[in-house]
Amino acid sequence: MTRITTSARFVAGAVIAAATVAAVGGGVLFDWMPHTAAPASVSVAPAAADAVLTCGGPLLAIGRDAKAASGIAVAADQSVTAAADAAQDVLQMDGISGEGPLRLTAPAEGRTVPMVAAAGSATVSASDLSGFSAAACAPALMESWLVGGSTTTGASDLVLLANPGSVAATVDLTFYGADGATHPGAGSHLVVAPGTEQVLPLAGLGLGVEAPVVRVSATGAPVRAALQSSITRGLTPGGVAQQGAIAAAATTQVITGVRVTAAPGDEPTSTVRLLAAAGTTEASITVLGAHGATGPAMQVPLKADGPVEATLDGLAPGVYTVVVTADKPVVAAAWQATGTGSGDDFAWVNAAPALSAGDTLFAVPDGPGAQLAVTPAGSEPVQVTITPSSGGSGTTVTVAPGETTTIPVGADAGYTLTADGAVHAAVTFAGKAALAAFPIWPQDAASAPVVVYPR
Repeated sequence: MTRITTSARFVAGAVIAAATVAAVGGGVLFDWMPHTAAPASVSVAPAAADAVLTCGGPLLAIGRDAKAASGIAVAADQSVTAAADAAQDVLQMDGISGEGPLRLTAPAEGRTVPMVAAAGSATVSASDLSGFSAAACAPALMESWLVGGSTTTGASDLVLLANPGSVAATVDLTFYGADGATHPGAGSHLVVAPGTEQVLPLAGLGLGVEAPVVRVSATGAPVRAALQSSITRGLTPGGVAQQGAIAAAATTQVITGVRVTAAPGDEPTSTVRLLAAAGTTEASITVLGAHGATGPAMQVPLKADGPVEATLDGLAPGVYTVVVTADKPVVAAAWQATGTGSGDDFAWVNAAPALSAGDTLFAVPDGPGAQLAVTPAGSEPVQVTITPSSGGSGTTVTVAPGETTTIPVGADAGYTLTADGAVHAAVTFAGKAALAAFPIWPQDAASAPVVVYPR
């Protein structure tokens, strides 16, 4: 009975389907059923927004006031170099006296986003804080990552949250450590008023974590997140660094500008910190020097939400690019140091976004031994020209794929990087008791077109 009923249903279904096809075909053929047409649309380039950059601000120290152990004070002002004309003003630091980070604003013209770049540096030499820092001024973001720092004994690291906009931002921080992802109360629903910067100790998010990562999520308005790291070994300060944020996790992260200044010793002076942002994966780490890869790739297993550090052993003095690849998105940054003794300094180097072919403006702040490190983003050689903003002839080099090429640049100056292919680039500094580096960010020449569907 069941078999006969099922067959009958199939026959009936076939008859109905055939009738439907005939009806639809006849309807289209005799034009009584309307045709389906794509909606009318037009591509419109919206008016560009002003270019707004926020700098890292002064170097800060914790606990200088004996009556306020958790108080934060300015230890050294930041000197900023701008590579283009822009209006400048200063953000106010919440609860901290002194001038806060500099905000630069370049007005848009029609549908063209202005090219502007700036970077700042600072030097401090005190009993509780010493070293050199340099960082690029960057746009505010709704989502970003801080990969660096520590909350172990001797570290006095600070999270810097600046709101350059005109409306309040609410910020939530996700802290990644040995126990995975946590949402500490000290980093939840932080309201950053417009035109201000809020500073909080990294240790307030999780104590005793050697290799933390922080995800910064903003609502209401974007924020410029940064991290100041410092270390004291015993009673001796061992360096200071100021680093910006990584914009997004990706399956490939390219960290260029890792500058090794001393021959390999007993203590590691170069490491890579990694975090799998979207599930368990395995990362491959390749180090590229002036003549290609320094050795076989290193394989590093990563579990979801668990930061891992890998040591880069045996690197001779020079400038390197660290390429991290995985089949799931990761974030990555490199730590480098001149050493671990008195008078040494360290730096954190973020992954560098790819710069498209064409012109990119960048600034080099005051600092020792400035160099530009460049590596192609693809598998073909790229011709790169560096031209001073102040005028004069440029320097042209051909950058081979799989290699890191360095070009000397002057301090306290602006430049235009012109490339005939995509590259990753960073500015590096090295000198006595000084080490720093920061990636160059891309700049959009115009607002992206928007497709409008008229009603």
